Amino acid sequence: MQLIKAGSSKWCNRNCGCSNRLLTTKASRGSGAAGLAIYYNGGIHTAFGPMTMSRRRRILTGIGIAVVVSGAYLYLFGLQTAFALMERYECRKISVAWETPVPLADLSISATPHRETSFCGYRFELPWGDVDEQKSRTVGEGVQVTAFRSKNVFSFSCFPPRNFVGEVMKQMNLNADQLKRGFGEAADSDYGFNRIMLDVRPDSITLRTPEREAWRDSMLLMFKVRAIPPTDSGIFLVQTPEFKGFQFGAPPRRQFRITDYLYTDSGGINLVFFQDRQGTAPAISQAEINRVVQSVRKIAEVEPGVREKSGP
Repeated sequence: MQLIKAGSSKWCNRNCGCSNRLLTTKASRGSGAAGLAIYYNGGIHTAFGPMTMSRRRRILTGIGIAVVVSGAYLYLFGLQTAFALMERYECRKISVAWETPVPLADLSISATPHRETSFCGYRFELPWGDVDEQKSRTVGEGVQVTAFRSKNVFSFSCFPPRNFVGEVMKQMNLNADQLKRGFGEAADSDYGFNRIMLDVRPDSITLRTPEREAWRDSMLLMFKVRAIPPTDSGIFLVQTPEFKGFQFGAPPRRQFRITDYLYTDSGGINLVFFQDRQGTAPAISQAEINRVVQSVRKIAEVEPGVREKSGP
């Protein structure tokens, strides 16, 4: 390609068929032939040939359409896209965020009885028989800790109705009506709120998710990763004649901690089975956990936090 000094005037000699008189030349960004633009009275020459005014209009029109489409996308799906990308990034290494409750596969109940005790208006059976009375104690308000000579520990605690929902309202600075508008009828109870919270996964938010639901699911995921007890073996649905709830973790692996949360309209309870990983006692089975869970029953109207003496 012949270079022409800027400001010079010549007939086009590119044999491109344009028959236009050159007005000026200007080096565009870049280098070499590909970086030279020649301005002439009918349009622009580039290293790839003449650019007519109609071609320029097509390019500008394409850019305009791209801007409009991008703006429309951000307007319609911007929030959902932001939530979806954020939740997938934040939860990529948090395995529990991807877990959802499933029914327990083993519903059997152990035939081996153990000592019964009562606390906080409930009567229930202990999971093991080798109770260590000297190390067993009540901690704080409404928490009973039973130690065993095998170095295992069992914790039983109770809490008032809507205890978890109340904490959510406090953290989000919402009243009951606002919480219900944001999360629906499930916000009326601890069990209902926990159920929708545990059912959410990071991939629940997609481009087709309505904006309001995307916001709700993002909030539920935030509470889910903060509230779930440590577990590496799943979340399970639990039900008794009086309670319904969730179990976090399960045998047969010898987990350090397996947690059950059970709810009723009058309150809830929390059962935690701690196992010594290096202990010589056999690992607890699901049938033994089921026996403890199914043994829990209400025996008196006692306010959560009121201590009762354990008994045989």
